[in-house]
This record gives sequence, structure tokens and C-alpha cells, in this order.
Amino acid sequence: MSFLVHSMNRSNILILRLLFWVAVPIVLLLLPKTFFDTGTPLCPSILLLGEECPGCGITRACMHLIHLGFDEAFDYNALSFIVFPIFAIFWAKWFWADWKEWSALRKADTNGTSAL
Repeated sequence: MSFLVHSMNRSNILILRLLFWVAVPIVLLLLPKTFFDTGTPLCPSILLLGEECPGCGITRACMHLIHLGFDEAFDYNALSFIVFPIFAIFWAKWFWADWKEWSALRKADTNGTSAL
């Protein structure tokens, strides 16, 4: 894997990252909102102590928020109304930073100069 990363140039890595930033929200939108509602919890607090932590249910709640299921999201974890927007803002910032860097590299390639 490290050979693959080292053999790829920065522009290709940024393209893969940009695809990731775009693909994950699309996949989450395409999945049904109940996709994470069943199954064994992965929370260490539940697994080790048998008690829910303040973050329990946040994944399920965020999935319901993505699908505009506000009542279900609140039932799973009310903190999702704070956590999800913050995470979405960071997601957008990471995307925008990679986009700007990729655009600069692309512009530099067309001008024949180095952007970094």
C-alpha cells in the first residue's frame, strides 16, 4: 500500500481524496435511514460496562438527520443536532482545502510551474 501512495503524485492523491469527500455523503444518502439501526453496538462503553455513553446512538441519529428524520434522530441522541452540523462544516472545510490545493496544482501544471 505504501508503494502505491509513494508512486502516486500529489494531484492523483488529491483526486482520490476529493472522490472520497463526495462519495461518502452520496452513499449515506442512498442507504436507507434505518441502515445502522440494527446490529451489535460497537461502543466500548456498552461492550465493557453495559452502559450507554453520551455518544451512544450518534451514528444512527446522524443517519436519520441526513434523511431529515428529526424525531428519530432526537430519540437516538439529541446531541446529534449539535455534532452533525459541526462535522458537516469540517467535512466541507476538508473538501474545500483539497479542492483549492488540487486547483492550484492543476493551474501550475497548465502554466508549467510548481504550485508547492
